[in-house]
Amino acid sequence: MFEITRDDIAALNDEDLRTLIGLLCEAVLRRANLPLSAVTYGGDQNAKDGGLDVRVSLPAGTVIEGFIPCAATGFQVKKPDMPPAEIPKEMKPKGSVRPVIEALAAASGAYIIVSSTGSTADSALTKRRAAMAEAVSGVANAGNLHLDFYDRSRIATWVREHAGTILWVRSRIGKSVPGWQAFGSWSHMPAGADKTYLLDEAARIKTGRKDDGEGLSAVEGIDRIREKLRKPGQVVRLVGLSGVGKTRLVEALFDPAIGANALDPSLAVYADAADELDPPPKGMASDLVASETRAILVIDNCPPEIHKQVAQIAQTSGAAISVISIEYDIQDEAPEGTDVFSLETSSLPLIEKLVRARFSEVSQVDARTIAEFSGGNARIALALAGTVKKSETVANLSNTELFTRLFQQRQGQDAGLLQIAEVCSLVYSFQGEALTGENAELPVLGGLIGRSAQEVYTAAAELKRRDLLQQRREWRAVLPHAIANRLAARALQNIPYAVIETAVVNGPSSRLLSSFSRRLGYLAGSKEAQAIVGEWLAPGGDALRCAATQ
Repeated sequence: MFEITRDDIAALNDEDLRTLIGLLCEAVLRRANLPLSAVTYGGDQNAKDGGLDVRVSLPAGTVIEGFIPCAATGFQVKKPDMPPAEIPKEMKPKGSVRPVIEALAAASGAYIIVSSTGSTADSALTKRRAAMAEAVSGVANAGNLHLDFYDRSRIATWVREHAGTILWVRSRIGKSVPGWQAFGSWSHMPAGADKTYLLDEAARIKTGRKDDGEGLSAVEGIDRIREKLRKPGQVVRLVGLSGVGKTRLVEALFDPAIGANALDPSLAVYADAADELDPPPKGMASDLVASETRAILVIDNCPPEIHKQVAQIAQTSGAAISVISIEYDIQDEAPEGTDVFSLETSSLPLIEKLVRARFSEVSQVDARTIAEFSGGNARIALALAGTVKKSETVANLSNTELFTRLFQQRQGQDAGLLQIAEVCSLVYSFQGEALTGENAELPVLGGLIGRSAQEVYTAAAELKRRDLLQQRREWRAVLPHAIANRLAARALQNIPYAVIETAVVNGPSSRLLSSFSRRLGYLAGSKEAQAIVGEWLAPGGDALRCAATQ
């Protein structure tokens, strides 16, 4: 599944082939800690290029080897095959050797012809090299010029050294690995948005280590995580509430503009565990280890059981992968062999800056109001900022009015949707697909407010479209928690506890009871929640329910 063949290289079009060679050159330099600015490529495939499509120009004397054999190396990239008879026409059109080739010879550099259609056995490769040498036989310093010919098989070998590039090639030829991506905008930033990562000087990243005190700044935390993932066999888990920017922080691990020694993006292999993945994370990790492929595996929305499976594979002897998983929650104990980093909410000045960067029409005063209401949660702040129209202000709105605006998101008032959102928030998570059956939870939730399972299902889909609900396979959860907790508190005010007790507390589903109990643990400010827990803690109360709230 996770493979590249010579036929895959042959399927690339001209532009993608040239981009691939450029990306591979960047990956080689990055791995050697050499400046990426030394690689130049791009422009119109049909434009005059002087005989080079990709150029590497490192300072004279720079030590480099492998597919980039010299500090000064030029690649002429061609999709069609180039047999020996065609090589002189390319290298010396009109009978004269191209000036760029003469310059490479003077610099003791390398000139390489790349052909994605060509497939050369050893004897055919020897003939092509001989034709290249013959073409420059009259050039000064020709003996100092390294000449080579890369066919589709050699390009495929080069690609296999960089796991993320494998995914890039497969995506270009219509053979994507379902659910798996190369490095990119995993956090789904809007098109045209400033992709600069905003750094927060506040201590946002907690490690649990005593010597880290109150935590690490963003840069310190990013560098610490990089240090771990740079070594094969290392496993990291990044946790934090929904909307605090976990996925965006993982993207920043590969950004050379932040901190020191950014991770190599050509090694990144990403998937969201909530998607349909083929292979699943365990299978992908096994494939990478079996093929001895160096990769940094990034698994978003990763539940504990998947993390444990992948971690065990990454920590086997000889494994070349490292792993970072992302989750909005964590169990009381850290997974064995895993370094856990917890990302806290942002400082208000950073949220204010983020809002102003994404929504230039929002005033400074309104940005501050939005930041304060969000409590440092970027997702809440951006969703609320998106409701502000030109020449409109929200500075004088109450928190209740701001919440209503956030929930409605310019869609108008919908009392039914709000009521269903409240009842869905009563539980930490719920089974969101089954309408009937022994394990169906939608009928139970709907029954608390006189709604059908179908109505709850439809409303949950609308909440997801408004980015107020997250989905992981069949499971749903109203998020971020700041919103869910507020909705749950309203539900406890609007639904008689006797109804909840009959359907949930004394109902047939122990899982739903546990999920309800967990939500109560977030509602310390709710009088209704306090009363329920107080009843459970009273003499003669249900000890099992009390334990579930801990």
